[in-house]
Amino acid sequence: MSGSHIVVDYEELQRMSAVWAEAAHTMARLGLGVAELAASHELVVNAVFDPVGASRAEAAILAAAVGPAGLVALGARMATDSLLLTALVEKERLVDNFPLRQLMDVEKWCAMLPVTFAIDPRRTMVDGGRRFAALGDALPGYLSPFAEPLLAAFAPSPVFRRDVALGRPVSVDPVLGLPMRSLVASSDAHPGGVSISRYSPDWTDKPPASMAEMLDRVADLENFDGALIAVQRIVGSDGVARFLVVLPGLRHFAPSRDPQDLLGAAAAEAGTATGYTRCVRLALDAARVPSGAEVVLTGHSQGGIVAMDLAGDPSFNGGRVRVAQVIAAGSPISSKAVAPGTPTRVFNVESVNDIVTHLDVVESPTAHQSVEKLTYRFAIDEHDPGRTHDVSLYSRQLRRLADSPNPLLSRVNADLQPYLSGSVTTTVFDVRDEPAP
Repeated sequence: MSGSHIVVDYEELQRMSAVWAEAAHTMARLGLGVAELAASHELVVNAVFDPVGASRAEAAILAAAVGPAGLVALGARMATDSLLLTALVEKERLVDNFPLRQLMDVEKWCAMLPVTFAIDPRRTMVDGGRRFAALGDALPGYLSPFAEPLLAAFAPSPVFRRDVALGRPVSVDPVLGLPMRSLVASSDAHPGGVSISRYSPDWTDKPPASMAEMLDRVADLENFDGALIAVQRIVGSDGVARFLVVLPGLRHFAPSRDPQDLLGAAAAEAGTATGYTRCVRLALDAARVPSGAEVVLTGHSQGGIVAMDLAGDPSFNGGRVRVAQVIAAGSPISSKAVAPGTPTRVFNVESVNDIVTHLDVVESPTAHQSVEKLTYRFAIDEHDPGRTHDVSLYSRQLRRLADSPNPLLSRVNADLQPYLSGSVTTTVFDVRDEPAP
């Protein structure tokens, strides 16, 4: 309950449906295994000496396995319940998230157009543009949960559609089918440059209290008028220095002189070595992070992609440093993996209504999750792509999870405890595509 409203977490219901489906499969498999006992060698031999007893045993085994109240029937009922719950969730989500108000505003404008246009043509067209824009802003969030099947069905490029259908990382763009690497090659060429920033946030000497507060620090850097990253040195009660790297997301859609632009984000999604990743390496060197030190990488949007790129690079993770944890919010990282042989854990939080989280066109798992790679999905549609993607929405959602009984999330929080207390020094860096002159 929230005030006088009931809040339904559709993602939790979907997870429950996935658990039921998995349990149904297990029940059916066990039922068939039990049924095989009815034809076991031991029972056949016993039938020679005690045919009545063997017959009763066989009947009991078959009843337990495939009878009306047996394991197979129970599995079938659980599978049916899983399908019904999934169907109910999809129906309700379609109704709840439908941008009805925006659509009705457009319909009212169309209905009154002959009258209002005759009275004040300019004002009428401005008002119509505003209403259509509001509807246009609302549609991405409504359609985002269905992005993967829609792209698999309607993307012009057959190679792109094949990649989506097979659930593998996308190798070409969805329209022309051009290789992604060729589209972002120019970003790979930037050597990157960093310098100590004049910006000094009020948390420079404070450890974050939670994952939500880590994202608050990402938001703080994103709100600054310039491309930044931060490196926090946290010395705990054990005397060990650990490091938290704060990675903001995309700042410009147009090409810029720093790596936090659309081209840089596309490069990070398509590969692992970009101007942004080089800036992170340079920042660690400038902050005098020792080789082999333990770090946590936390980022939003493009910052989360870069965090996964670094965690997946053996020369960085297991080479330059040891990445203990990646915390990514609003980042399309489902197709990315950490460097082989490393114990790095990944916590990925994404809103299904955030179109950005679907840009890798790989559906995040809801079942068979582990603490090594845990994805938490939620559904909040602000009917505006920018607000739905905002890092503050993600930090608020993590605060709601503070007392979550989820054992996997509890383990993630427990592993982060060394980063949540101790003495702290912070260095904030300006980042750019090229070294300082």
